[in-house]
Amino acid sequence: MMAAEIRKRTISGSPDELDAAGFFPVPGETDEQFASRLETLSGELEALRDGSSDLLPLLRQSRPLSREVRDAANQLTWETYRFRADWVAGWYSSRRTGLFSAGILLEVDGALPLLFLHGTFARRNRRWGYDAAETLAHELIHAVRIAFPASVYEEYFPCQVHASAFRRWAGNLFRRWYLPFFSLGGIAAAAVLAAVGNALWFLPLAGPLLVLAREFQIRRRLGKAAHTLRMAGVDPLPVLLRLSDQEIFEIAALSPAELEERRKYSPRWRRLLERFPFREES
Repeated sequence: MMAAEIRKRTISGSPDELDAAGFFPVPGETDEQFASRLETLSGELEALRDGSSDLLPLLRQSRPLSREVRDAANQLTWETYRFRADWVAGWYSSRRTGLFSAGILLEVDGALPLLFLHGTFARRNRRWGYDAAETLAHELIHAVRIAFPASVYEEYFPCQVHASAFRRWAGNLFRRWYLPFFSLGGIAAAAVLAAVGNALWFLPLAGPLLVLAREFQIRRRLGKAAHTLRMAGVDPLPVLLRLSDQEIFEIAALSPAELEERRKYSPRWRRLLERFPFREES
């Protein structure tokens, strides 16, 4: 999607059209603030397109993403979350991703996402167990939430597009570098202490247990929110993606009847609940 089309949709597009393109209002954002943010974004994308952006040195030796991988990623984001974010600028660049990353997203001024896939994906669809389309879809989900506050579900939503059950379940533990460090480090330390016969070998397990307890708590809230939405006849995942953590926690504490009341007085909730009716296959 070109910058001019974003500008056109900002002016004349319906809320549903904007939503389907991956333009989500942030909770508390007025219509005017939302339009202004999209106008700023369209200007940044136009500058990239016409060669006037001061970000161009960052993109040297980077190849644009192929149409094939974009279409496959768009299909994944549509099936899971009902959006196709074709406007997100993306390239192949091993220099930007580094050796150990399959894909990364750079945020410019909290408004413009720049997406990079490892250069290997320009030649083949898989690298070190990662699929090109899944990796792109993963980063696109980060991109459409770029204006949202930091979230404890930062990696949960992107990981739901992966075919790997392990990534879908454990991916959110990698939202902060120290979480897997404490988990795996604690287990390794306990194993070493047990091997040398230390009576306090179990103490390092406190770290992994705390991490898992916290993850259980936030997953439980997410599950309760999803149940409330489902009981109200709403497809949970697309709605949850468009919420802040505070909103998810609030919905987790509501009954379907209370959620229906929220629909009546909140235009935001009325749009969300009417746009995503429950689908049996989801």
